Amino acid sequence: MHHHGDKRVEAVRFLEQHVAEVDIRSDALNRVVTVRLLTPRDWVPRSGRTWPTLYLLHGGDDGPECWTEKTDIGVRARAADVLVVLPPAGRAGFYTDWLEPDSHGTTPAWERFHTHELRELVEREFGGGDRRAVAGVSMGGYGAVVYAAKHPGMFVAAASYSGLLQTTRFGRAAVLRLWLRNVGERVGNMWGPRWRNRRVWRANDPYWLADQLVSTPLYLAAGDGTRTPGDPPADGERMIEKLTTPTTRALVRRLADLGHPAMWTSFGPGTHAWPYWQRELDRSWAFLRTALTEREIGFVGS
Repeated sequence: MHHHGDKRVEAVRFLEQHVAEVDIRSDALNRVVTVRLLTPRDWVPRSGRTWPTLYLLHGGDDGPECWTEKTDIGVRARAADVLVVLPPAGRAGFYTDWLEPDSHGTTPAWERFHTHELRELVEREFGGGDRRAVAGVSMGGYGAVVYAAKHPGMFVAAASYSGLLQTTRFGRAAVLRLWLRNVGERVGNMWGPRWRNRRVWRANDPYWLADQLVSTPLYLAAGDGTRTPGDPPADGERMIEKLTTPTTRALVRRLADLGHPAMWTSFGPGTHAWPYWQRELDRSWAFLRTALTEREIGFVGS
């Protein structure tokens, strides 16, 4: 196995030729977590060579492996010669630094883990370059946009597929509370009670961070709730999409009002499920690949 200089890297395993799992002892999370890497063609860690890096964020009650199991990202990434990082984010970690412990018993700083600890590790030990893009589905779509907003310049592009992009929108706090409770977590441990912690809630809402997004090219997709014939049914796919799509539309309107210069949107048929997200990955791939591998982003959107 490769020798790694960083004591936080506990193990590296190859599941197949271009799929590695890295066990990381994280200070930000105060636990050991496993990150999946999809490695480019001639990848050699710590060789001095770097690759453009795509962070793909998973949705709620899911894990990093969903991207390799449900999409063709492996084939795409190798063809584009980019490194793909598939980090864990907890069943309902919400890409945020929690105020109090989650059901795991430690207080996870997911944002700090992803944007500092993991990013630095990937760039020091695993050939990650300084051209980074971020994309995600559902909870991960929220994560991609909120990270781009909170860290302007860190990502050359961000994409959200069915993300909850206006967390303080009417009725959405109740949805979040119910959904976290459903997977054994408490929204109060994450951001505190909303009536008392309005500032924390707002500081974590992409809609209210929109002015910090205008420098980042964005691809924002959300479905209209109609399933494509032939797609297998999924639990709650139509209802959940009808709750999340208005939040994407609201952010798009706000960004348009701010004069966002590089925004691609997609509001066609689709539900809160992987067949739709694979189609959107397909539609947005030229956008992501171009941002990562070409110096200029002056191309025609989808």
